[in-house]
Amino acid sequence: MLENLEPPVEESADVQLLRKALAHAQRDLLKAKDRTEHLVEVTHNAAFDAMLALGKIPPVTPAPKDKRKSLGEEALWVMTDWQGAKKTISYNTEVMRERVIRFTDKAIKITKMHRADHPVKNCTIAFGGDMVEGLFNFPTQAFEIDSTIFEQYVNVSRLIVDVVRIALAEYEHVTVVAEWGNHGRIGSKRDGVPRSDNFDRMCYELARQLLAGEKNLTWQDSPEDVQRIEIGNYRALLLHGDEVGRNGFASPATIVGHVTKWQSGSYPWEFRDAYIGHYHTHAEWALPNGLGSVYQTGSTESDNRYAGVMLAASATPSQRLHFIDPQRGRVTAAYKVWLDA
Repeated sequence: MLENLEPPVEESADVQLLRKALAHAQRDLLKAKDRTEHLVEVTHNAAFDAMLALGKIPPVTPAPKDKRKSLGEEALWVMTDWQGAKKTISYNTEVMRERVIRFTDKAIKITKMHRADHPVKNCTIAFGGDMVEGLFNFPTQAFEIDSTIFEQYVNVSRLIVDVVRIALAEYEHVTVVAEWGNHGRIGSKRDGVPRSDNFDRMCYELARQLLAGEKNLTWQDSPEDVQRIEIGNYRALLLHGDEVGRNGFASPATIVGHVTKWQSGSYPWEFRDAYIGHYHTHAEWALPNGLGSVYQTGSTESDNRYAGVMLAASATPSQRLHFIDPQRGRVTAAYKVWLDA
């Protein structure tokens, strides 16, 4: 009987190498926790190794081509303020994932409704920042999360990958425009870390690298804290929202006034609309020219005590879905997508 037993399966050289890389990276991460520059490099490498350990990401089966000749519309998914790893009475990493995937399901169902009348071949995903909760924004933050920066980095990056893959399976081409937020800040405001060295941006870059083989994907990245959305003749700005006002808070009138100044020539690129997050509420304000608007998008988070006490604001979890006429360069339909159920 003993002679018939198969010998234990040996791990491949690649798996052994990966295990060593993970162990080495995690040791380095602990040693580097008080050294900001080293922390950035080590966290990036460790997260990349951890992503590889989750398994190879297979290529997406391309979406079927719509043979109708009409240009139709293009979808715009505005996804922001996931606050990955934030822990409240009703929110944590698992709830974040459930709500993000719920948005993709609803966005695709609404897309199919539009396709019953005309083509919707392409999609732009606007990630608006604060995808991670971070650790460096206020003193008690370390006690209001369910995972460390390392885990936030891995979980949020992988969720970004999953969202883009879902879109790639539904649309013929996907463009990602990625803006970073204040919660991705590394260190305190006094630390000499460039603003563009940001955990949100690092999540985006890791996801982009993991999806580098997708031929139907275009991924934009800019170290500037304002991004540009361009869909045919439609042009809009994507900013997180903390750029306006003192300490990251501004009234609707201040936000509209700020965008209006940019639209009047102080920003070197013509645009019709602006998209912001940061405030965790869904809103829309017309710009003075009578054409464009500022579109504010909600968050997947719930029960934010800071917002309730400091800003007297609370909101039901939501994200934003638009459809764009690429010829006329304007929004043709706007949806507030509820995520609580």
